[in-house]
Amino acid sequence: DHEKLDWLQDGKRKDAQRKRQADENYDPTTLYVPDDFLNRTTPGMRRWWQLKSEMFDAVLFYKVGKFYELYHMDAVIGVNELGLTFMKGTWAHSGFPEIGFGRFSDVLVQKGYKVARVEQTETPDMMEARCKTLARPTKFDRVVKREVCRIITRGTQTYSVLDGAPSETQSKYLLSIKEKSEEDSTGHGHIYGVCFIDTSVGRFHIGQFQDDRHCSRLRTLVAHYSPAQVLFEKGNPSAETIKIFKAILSSTLQEGLNAGSQFWDAQKTLKVLAEEDYFKESKVSADDEKGSVLPLTLKAMTSECDALSLTPKTGYELALSALGGCMFYLKKCLVDQELLSMGNFEEYVPVDVEMEQAGGASCFFAQTRQRMVLDGVTLANLEILQNSSTAGPEGTLLERLDTCCTPFGKRLLKQWLCAPLCNPSSIGDRLDALEDLMGAPSQATEVTDLLKKLPDLERLLSKIHSMGTPLKGQDHPDSRAILYEEVIYSKRKIADFLAALEGFKTMKEILSIMDPVAEGFRSKLMRQVVLLKTENEDGLFPDLSPELKRWDTAFDHQKARTTGVITPKAGFDPEYDQALNGVKDCEKGLQEYLDRQKKRLGCKNLSYWGTGRNRYQMEVPDSVSERSVPEEYEVRSTKKGWKRYSTKEIERLFSEMQSWEDKR
Repeated sequence: DHEKLDWLQDGKRKDAQRKRQADENYDPTTLYVPDDFLNRTTPGMRRWWQLKSEMFDAVLFYKVGKFYELYHMDAVIGVNELGLTFMKGTWAHSGFPEIGFGRFSDVLVQKGYKVARVEQTETPDMMEARCKTLARPTKFDRVVKREVCRIITRGTQTYSVLDGAPSETQSKYLLSIKEKSEEDSTGHGHIYGVCFIDTSVGRFHIGQFQDDRHCSRLRTLVAHYSPAQVLFEKGNPSAETIKIFKAILSSTLQEGLNAGSQFWDAQKTLKVLAEEDYFKESKVSADDEKGSVLPLTLKAMTSECDALSLTPKTGYELALSALGGCMFYLKKCLVDQELLSMGNFEEYVPVDVEMEQAGGASCFFAQTRQRMVLDGVTLANLEILQNSSTAGPEGTLLERLDTCCTPFGKRLLKQWLCAPLCNPSSIGDRLDALEDLMGAPSQATEVTDLLKKLPDLERLLSKIHSMGTPLKGQDHPDSRAILYEEVIYSKRKIADFLAALEGFKTMKEILSIMDPVAEGFRSKLMRQVVLLKTENEDGLFPDLSPELKRWDTAFDHQKARTTGVITPKAGFDPEYDQALNGVKDCEKGLQEYLDRQKKRLGCKNLSYWGTGRNRYQMEVPDSVSERSVPEEYEVRSTKKGWKRYSTKEIERLFSEMQSWEDKR
């Protein structure tokens, strides 16, 4: 049916602002849907079209009961790309069970599609209760609420419990870029502000740098940190930058954002950072000023004259604007809170700038972090990361050298290859590390076997943070989503958490294996890695024993795995114990109140009825005469032979109980 709609035809479509496709300001991400058409559709389909009009460039996985449904043009994509089958009916329609979300969404995302997960955020009972509060509910009110809970693109995958495991180990970056053209001695130059993030790890890299007319530094950046998706301000990139987008980044998703409203300037970025309280978890004390909460890297990019950190420092305006474009997009995809609250920010400085700052030949080799500059052209010509025939890893230097056992090791090796050491003392230290390992072959073999068992801890810690951040739970639509496979997702969360604990135990074991030989190591690097900082001044490895012991005794691990629920043991968490006692006190108070009412009415048959938010309605049999029922009793519902009442005291105790339950 959707192919017959005149206003949906190519060439006749309009965006949400009613601009035609031929208009240069046409927004292909939105769609104008006529009101008369919306009024003729069913209530459920009306909501689908409303969401589709806001996200015309996304495939909607629209929850109906226990299934994700795809309608109209999305259903066609589902059939063609996912192998789904059309269901009967006049309009195109396909779908799959809730548990298949991770597999099907990943297939589409890898093919370059945007996927929007739309969840039911009401049960039919909640919908009925809502309608009772409305004076004249319409047919459009009598449908369960649905909200977008996540938009996933190739550059914003976080691999939550619904998404499943990542299909590759290498980082996929979301790159946001802001440019200012500037005349220089060669005739024409550029200044770039950049922000890029691997959303599966949650580390932001932010920087601003001058570039030559060939955009050499930008070319090197996209070669070192190959982006999966690029964001830019519409009308901002110069012709030279657009050439790079078309040549080097032709297979990368590219999205233009509107200046100001979507791609924020530096001031708006800092204002949003201050207002949204992303970093309040890291406050030192309750009376901390809001401005002091900014992570140090961001704080250093704000003006020293502004105590509130709302003014950018000169030389960082474009960098903070690029962060603003990135923040807007992460907010749109509903992952801004979980990623920004990690407070994981690094300043990006181009490799050749680091060299210039070393101050000439005299101290060139004295710098401990001196690296060679392998620009984009060199990386391509020498086939370091990609071969020239298929752009794949086959036959490259990376493939030849990569015998890493861990995913995070593979990512680090790639960074090392992009910027190899050229400092004799650092190279010598690395060679010493190799000799140290060759001198302890049995330990090295044992450690290698243990490293192979390690999960991807870098990504796992980011995942655990996003599950546990209180920011996400407060007003994120996911906290309202009605999920039917909740137990499976809870078990996955617990499995991830326990895998991280096991990973740290394995690392502790690695240290104990290396302990007998570590003191004899010549390499400073090796000593830093395998010695505890609490026991040796050369060591950098933290002592995890107390924390691991604490979690070992915190709850029954096996029971948590099988039930999908973590029940802390008494004494582990004082706040949890306090909440448990609070719930028990309220239950006791409600029971004592019921016993008093039994005596008052002279009836032993009184009991509480209800589930969820409707619990603790007092059931009174019709055998109790109306005259005996006190005035403060309010009828809540009835069934044959019974009336169900509530009172101010029941409501007070139940409300207190719910707040303790939420805290628990």
